[in-house]
Amino acid sequence: MSEKLFVREDIGSGEPIVLLHGMFGDGTQWKKIAAKLSDQYRVIVVDLLGHGQSPRPEDCEYTPDDHVKALRSTLESLSATDNLTVVGYSMGGSVALSYCASFPSKQLFLISTPFYLNTNQMILANFAPSVTITKISTFLFKQVEVSLNNEGVVNRAVRYGDKSKKFHKMIGANDNKLDAEIIRKNLKQLVREFNFAKYLSKIKTPTTFYAGKKDLFIVQGQLYALKKFNPYMDIQRLEVIKVDHMLVQNLPKEISSLLSINKEDKLNINNDSGSGVPLILLHGIESSSNYWHNLIPALKENHRVITIDLLGFGNSPKPQNIAYSIDDHIQWLDRTIKSLGLKEFILAGHSLGSIISLAYAAKHPSKVNELFLFSPVLIGYQAKSSRKVIGGLSLLRGLNDTSYIQAQLSQNIGDKNMTMFLPTLRTIENTINKQDHIKIKDNASDIPVHFYYGSADQLIDRQYIESVASEFKVSDIHELKDRNHNFLLFSPEIVVDAIDKGYKPKSEISKFSVLPPNFRKHITNLAVPRVFLKSISLFCIAILLFTDYAPAVLVLFLSVYVLVNGYKTIKGAFSLKNEELSYLGYLFLGIVSYIIAIGLIKRPEFSLRVAVILICSGVLVGGINRVIVARFWTESSKIKKLLYYSGWPMIVLGLLAIFGITKSVYIIVYTFAIYLIIKSIKFFWIGLAGLIMAYIRGFIR
Repeated sequence: MSEKLFVREDIGSGEPIVLLHGMFGDGTQWKKIAAKLSDQYRVIVVDLLGHGQSPRPEDCEYTPDDHVKALRSTLESLSATDNLTVVGYSMGGSVALSYCASFPSKQLFLISTPFYLNTNQMILANFAPSVTITKISTFLFKQVEVSLNNEGVVNRAVRYGDKSKKFHKMIGANDNKLDAEIIRKNLKQLVREFNFAKYLSKIKTPTTFYAGKKDLFIVQGQLYALKKFNPYMDIQRLEVIKVDHMLVQNLPKEISSLLSINKEDKLNINNDSGSGVPLILLHGIESSSNYWHNLIPALKENHRVITIDLLGFGNSPKPQNIAYSIDDHIQWLDRTIKSLGLKEFILAGHSLGSIISLAYAAKHPSKVNELFLFSPVLIGYQAKSSRKVIGGLSLLRGLNDTSYIQAQLSQNIGDKNMTMFLPTLRTIENTINKQDHIKIKDNASDIPVHFYYGSADQLIDRQYIESVASEFKVSDIHELKDRNHNFLLFSPEIVVDAIDKGYKPKSEISKFSVLPPNFRKHITNLAVPRVFLKSISLFCIAILLFTDYAPAVLVLFLSVYVLVNGYKTIKGAFSLKNEELSYLGYLFLGIVSYIIAIGLIKRPEFSLRVAVILICSGVLVGGINRVIVARFWTESSKIKKLLYYSGWPMIVLGLLAIFGITKSVYIIVYTFAIYLIIKSIKFFWIGLAGLIMAYIRGFIR
């Protein structure tokens, strides 16, 4: 019989959510957050094994399995294992991850959870500094464990901390007794030796990882390496001014909000009007249910017209931790349709909506009376097409997943802006490019289906559409001369006539102009001007570094960097108004940063020397780090060569530059300029993609 944990709180109603605390704490860390979540969830807070009022078995090694068994036994006794959301903070994240690797759960949230990968598990970006940070961190943890075991300094510090009410208040633990031996075992089993990648690769649960941008317990450079083991996990780096690791203690309001972000499990219904046979309309990619706005008055004369925002689009939920596969789209759509009480209906889709309509009919054939597929983007995996756009989509199949593209976007435009692109990227990857498994013959062949597309539509593969149509007993294909992919916007009467053959609607059917009515709005929403501005700014700075203006640019660059950090520090200080010393301290640091920035501008010669020393020292230290990592800690011969070939030149250039060899300084500055040009090109392509998306979304009201 497994040990049962002490249940500190079991409040609220709804689906269960269990909150797991960190290393030195107990369940009281979650008190404020539990209260905020209790209006949405049944909130269960436990003291982990060896903490608070939970058991502390003497022979326990506090392995992940020990913690999971105790947690599972407790949740079973509470009848709280179904549709469970698991949240783990710091060390509790390792327990949460271990639990979800063994038992199915609805959601997994990891907050400030330390992870240390081996060199074979890391990505190449930020490789050398990440390896160094990992080695230093695990070495220090090892020394702490030794000290805890030998009555060392850390052991004495633990005893002092246990008696300190201020320490317990800071970490948010009211009645946890600090035990050096339990801490030592947890450090070893759940931090230093914990195989984060192994457990993460077993996870089928939608996973979200929140980390402070300056959290010293997180190897920041390898956060996106985690996507190698769970490609669709959501990674968000939070800007926090004080003790970035302590997100639960310092940001209860923000964390409560983040834990509620994926609570909604139904799609947004934008319109449900009219009477008659229900007609559900599904829009295409990068669009919303407003795509059908002009058609509703005419269609609802004979139908109960229902327009739905697909998963990730319009006002529907946009979870960042799922694949946006066909199955995901169908599951969300079916839950929404069930909430309407519909048993039978006509299904019509445009573009992506056609794929989802087809897949839904194959999955639930008894519900669909008839199918209308407008501009259907039906592409077979083996299909060869002369259409360039289709060929471009096929190229994406060469990638195992698009997580690299997503990581690059996140790093270049920020995690928040990435949320606007992610549903599209993943839908292309996992719905449009993986539609071959839709089984029609066995399930949906009795449903009448009608195909409509324009002859000028570059996303249409006529041959494959014919092969799909042949699987239905009743089907017809209509090619519309000189029409493009969005003929519904400019010739909406075709849709009305297709669905209600020969019917002359009383309502006037309005058309869209070629210029989208909300083009400007979506350009702003997608941060297109800001991205293009970054691209132009970086390019101009890079070009200026090749001219006589280079010294002025370096001075300005350093001054602006200090100024921006000063602004962030002052802004963050205002979030600590209730903590007088912290508030005043960070406010003072921010003001000092402003003074330094002004001083740097007023003393350009001194500033230039500082900027050059900083850049050259960074190159030197970076080179030394690469050589050390290559020599002692890199197994891959390819990566080892890459580190040597880049590290040694960096060391030589850095040394020569520091000792006053002007040419070396120029080489470093010019290399930095080339880096900025590459960065500016990346931003340009991101901006161009955003511009195209803004045009498509511009037809949404």
